[in-house]
Amino acid sequence: MKKLFYIPLLFIFLFNCKKDNVDAQPDEIIKPIVGQWRLAEIEQEVKGKKNWQPVDSITSQYLVFRSDGVMFDKNGIANCCGPKELSINDAFFRIRPKTEVNYNHCSAANCEYCAVMDIDCSGDQMIITNCSGPRFKYIKS
Repeated sequence: MKKLFYIPLLFIFLFNCKKDNVDAQPDEIIKPIVGQWRLAEIEQEVKGKKNWQPVDSITSQYLVFRSDGVMFDKNGIANCCGPKELSINDAFFRIRPKTEVNYNHCSAANCEYCAVMDIDCSGDQMIITNCSGPRFKYIKS
């Protein structure tokens, strides 16, 4: 009789389990970085000390994030060497283009694969850490 009692409990337990999802509430995760950002500073190491070096504002680069995570420059040209996922303030967001992205200009690009791009965003400031390079500080524009 006890065995019959445990069978429905097992089904309840199995159906109540939720699949772990890396992009839980994706709109809330990506929301702080959507829009246009201007590169303001690059972190450089000199004699073992890391310092932020300002970038010339006349020739500064821009980075635009869409709500699906796809990155573009300010002219709408897609980033050729983008990651598959973003870690935004320690929450993971999987990049899934909602509309077609033109990567035809990327045939000559020599990309170093980086699966996840780390992004720390606070207000109008965003710091991007790539897998093997310096950190970049952007300001919302």
